[in-house]
Amino acid sequence: MSPSKTIVIVGAGFAGVPAFNELAKRVDPETTKLVLINPRSHFIHLPAACRLVVSETEPHYEDKIFLPLTPRFNEGNKRTIYAKVDSIHDDKDDEANRYVTLDNGEKIEYTYLLLAPGSIWEGPLDFPYTKEDSVKKLKEWHIRFEKATDIVLVGGGGISFEYAGEIKDEWPTKNVTIVHSRDLLLNDVYPDRWRRQVNESLQKRGVRLVLGDRVDDVVPKDGKIVTRSGKEIPADLVILTRGPKPNSGFIAASLGDDVLTSSGHVKVKPTMQLPDRPHIFAAGDVVDWNEQKSARKAYPQSQVVVQNILTLLKDPNATSLKSYWGRPEALPLTNGKNGGTSYWGILWGLTFGDWFTRLAASKNLYIPGVNRMLDLPPGSSEEKTD
Repeated sequence: MSPSKTIVIVGAGFAGVPAFNELAKRVDPETTKLVLINPRSHFIHLPAACRLVVSETEPHYEDKIFLPLTPRFNEGNKRTIYAKVDSIHDDKDDEANRYVTLDNGEKIEYTYLLLAPGSIWEGPLDFPYTKEDSVKKLKEWHIRFEKATDIVLVGGGGISFEYAGEIKDEWPTKNVTIVHSRDLLLNDVYPDRWRRQVNESLQKRGVRLVLGDRVDDVVPKDGKIVTRSGKEIPADLVILTRGPKPNSGFIAASLGDDVLTSSGHVKVKPTMQLPDRPHIFAAGDVVDWNEQKSARKAYPQSQVVVQNILTLLKDPNATSLKSYWGRPEALPLTNGKNGGTSYWGILWGLTFGDWFTRLAASKNLYIPGVNRMLDLPPGSSEEKTD
């Protein structure tokens, strides 16, 4: 008997892979097929990517960041397709008329759909689709970093903090400047007392902070860029670190602009279902939820989706579904390999310095834990193909 129901997961990131893993264990392979769609044949461990972009000190470090989707993703009732989703055809009234169309022309029907396409990054973190091209791009960035004397990071979020730390580890004498629109790094979600510590952590390493200002033209001219207030900053390499945008263009084009917020995030109910489309779920960076985006949030969201899909497989009309109510904010910021600062939004808001952050994050960038959580082995030098 061939499976009569199909669960399609779009995106192999911190929401998509855990959902795939759990559903693979718990659905009946005789009745339910599981399809994972991803433009790459590997998972990208983005929390460790800043070190990968800046540093060449560890051979084959890319194999710890680009983790291959192993053969178990294509066994039995499981199938993984390496392609982009071009569109979603979702007939609210006809369950047999719901499918996604891929950029290779293939149409994949679904009973339940999980949208977890993640974010679109700019600059060095905008990786190509193949590992070979990604490694080539990394080498190009390594050369640019090595040749640069004055490096400017435009945007003062967590990514710029970690870039700055990695650059100072690799080249302590290079000039690094961060330009940020606020008076303290990060945003107002975090308490000022910790944000001041964040500033100080970088300033101790000689990183220059230009705060309360913006840069409109990020292309250096005559060896400098000029801020909106007229301040001139020496620059021969400018990195945009303004944060990612949700990868949701194909969702709005297919389902209508009203499924997204003005920021491009997908509107969801606490059950992680799209309003008026109970058979479509979303999780991870792409969802509209009043909390900071992170892998730490994507995982529990994916588990809510899993539980609700399992419930609906048994009873499509079930109303007692699990809800996601958010997680306390937590942000470890690595300042190179041996330091950093961390915030945990429990009790009165706990903060930690170099020693704790080094053990929790800076030393290994969560790589062993990510491998265990996602059940993915370290990569190899060979690119896996479909």
